[in-house]
Amino acid sequence: MATVDLRAEDIRATHPAVRLRSGRWPVTTGQLAVTRQLATVLNVHPGDSWTSGNRSWQVVGVVENPRDLHDSFAITAPGGADPATSVSYVVSHSPNTLPEVHLPSGNGVGIEGVSAATKAAATFAVLALASMFLLFVGLVAVAGFTVVAQRHLRALGMLSSLGATGRQVRLVMVANGAAVGLTAGVAGAVVGLGAWVSLRAWMETVVAHRIDAFALPWVGIAAAVGLAIVTAVAAAWWPARSLSRMSVMASLSGRPPRPQPARRFASLGCVLFSAGVVALVLANPAVEPGDVSHHGRLLLVAGLLTASIGVLLLAPLAIGAVAAGAGRVPVATRLAWRDLARYRGRSGAALAAVTLAVVIAGTISVTAAYESANNVTPVANLPANQLLVHQGDFTGLLPVIGGAELDAARRSVATLARQLGATTIELDGAVDPTEETVSGPRATGKDRAGLLDVTAAGRGKRISLLAPLVVATPTVLAHDGISAGQIDPTADVVMAKSLKAYVDAGMSGGELVLGADPRNTITPHIQTLDMPSYASAPAALITQHGLDALGLQPAVAGWLMQTSRPITDAQVSDATRTAAATGLTVEAADRHATSSLGRDASIAGIILALGVLAMTVGLIRAESADELRTLAATGASARTRRALTSVSAASLALLGALLGLAGAYAEALAWYHHRLGPLGHPPYANLVSIAVGLPVAAAVGGWLLAGRQPAGIARRPLD
Repeated sequence: MATVDLRAEDIRATHPAVRLRSGRWPVTTGQLAVTRQLATVLNVHPGDSWTSGNRSWQVVGVVENPRDLHDSFAITAPGGADPATSVSYVVSHSPNTLPEVHLPSGNGVGIEGVSAATKAAATFAVLALASMFLLFVGLVAVAGFTVVAQRHLRALGMLSSLGATGRQVRLVMVANGAAVGLTAGVAGAVVGLGAWVSLRAWMETVVAHRIDAFALPWVGIAAAVGLAIVTAVAAAWWPARSLSRMSVMASLSGRPPRPQPARRFASLGCVLFSAGVVALVLANPAVEPGDVSHHGRLLLVAGLLTASIGVLLLAPLAIGAVAAGAGRVPVATRLAWRDLARYRGRSGAALAAVTLAVVIAGTISVTAAYESANNVTPVANLPANQLLVHQGDFTGLLPVIGGAELDAARRSVATLARQLGATTIELDGAVDPTEETVSGPRATGKDRAGLLDVTAAGRGKRISLLAPLVVATPTVLAHDGISAGQIDPTADVVMAKSLKAYVDAGMSGGELVLGADPRNTITPHIQTLDMPSYASAPAALITQHGLDALGLQPAVAGWLMQTSRPITDAQVSDATRTAAATGLTVEAADRHATSSLGRDASIAGIILALGVLAMTVGLIRAESADELRTLAATGASARTRRALTSVSAASLALLGALLGLAGAYAEALAWYHHRLGPLGHPPYANLVSIAVGLPVAAAVGGWLLAGRQPAGIARRPLD
């Protein structure tokens, strides 16, 4: 039968790691509770019997691991899984608080858990992200309140003419901001909680663990509402400060205040940006990017915020530079650019918000591309259109079969290939012909050759299999796109560059050796090539030179099946049942391991930026209604009016994309200063979608949504 993870557990001790979904707990060694995935594969339900070899169990319940919903296993009462392959103890302590444990046998002990450093890193990541989005909300609010202040400029001037002081004028706007912030904060909290309740089930499938609906950071939620109020008040105070300093006559005229020189903001922005870059460099002095201290995380948050604010303060200068070149462009473009400079208070805040959205999206895309190019770990186990059929469990003993058994396995694989419409490649492992066949807890066979990590553990040695090897047959080489001439004649192992980096990262300070029997190993000569970087695909090959050096022989290890379309979950379940009948196991693509983080971040950044542009350009065009009426009265066509809105939106989008991507790459250079090589593999598709797609979408949207003739050309609305 195929390999099944059978666990004999004390339910009272392991309750946090297992939860009963239906049925009841097993109380005897003849009863089982299975996960839904295993129940689907074995086609059993509570009340059914399941037989494996000479043992039979009654299925009495359905369980799950609430911390890992992808975990597939069966549990029985204590003593029902002897002999055990491994023993696990669950304790309520952080792993870094546990003392070093030694077993009497001298074997090593692995301790797993979430350390305090990991929790701190997650906390700082949330803090950095929340701070960036709070800054984004503040910039959008500044743009909005600037428009509100301008719309009420004459009313504020009237208050000043009646004797109101500058402080009282500012208080009017600040009170407005407090009311808006309170309303928005409470409404946002209610909507957010409602969305959380409705989306919690979907979120559980995404993160693959159960989430308590009411285990929420209530203090954090209250703090978020308070910060929303503070942000709205601060956003209202900034334009109120400028308007309260205007003379009464200037306020009554309704003209916007004269923009402050952009060089002041640019100078401050350069200083803050430089300080942020220095903070990012100091935050990550280690050779490995993930090895960051507590103070480094504080510097990371401070550096990100400071550098981002520095980039944002360059927005007024960018708008001024565009307006300076307006004399040589068509009339519609000239009017649009000069309007941006004229209403620099709101257009500058809008450009800063767009820039920040692009900085966030660009940073995520560049970071994801860096980690992929850094080859720290393979991207996924298999592509979506491949299945791997194993003899045994692939990483342990390799069943060495022949004759009728091998023919039956090949017939089963051929049946699977016909069902899926797939092509099949036979994969060979390497075993020692002089080694005796042994019986392990899960399989019977011989040790399979692989790259081993040998470290001292107590009075003996601990041997860890880092990468099982596939024999480099001509068929496998052709599948990987490798010709025989590319292989070094002295190489023992040929493997993908990404997998080699993964193996190096998995070393625990021991010796890397090649072999099947720990008593017969060599230090391998490893050649790395550009091969598929999937972890379970044939990306680590043992050459004929390696076979001869250790006296190993090929043995059928499995089959790689490839289809023209992605393989569905139903097809995987059917294939698993078919393969299990002949003692084979099936491995499919782990769809949860594949990552489209950079692409999703780019799409989210574009959507956020377009939302800001729609709001800002709409406000600018509303404020310039008088000019539009004048243009319409003088015979300007709808095409000219459309061009005004389209050019305004596209200009802000293009400036925001350029500033944002430049800021994102500058921050990445500072953070990854110790190893800049992977930055030479930028995510071109994501960057082009932002740099080109955002301005084009803004221009098209502005053109389509504008052009309507203003109502009442000769009638001016009352304030």
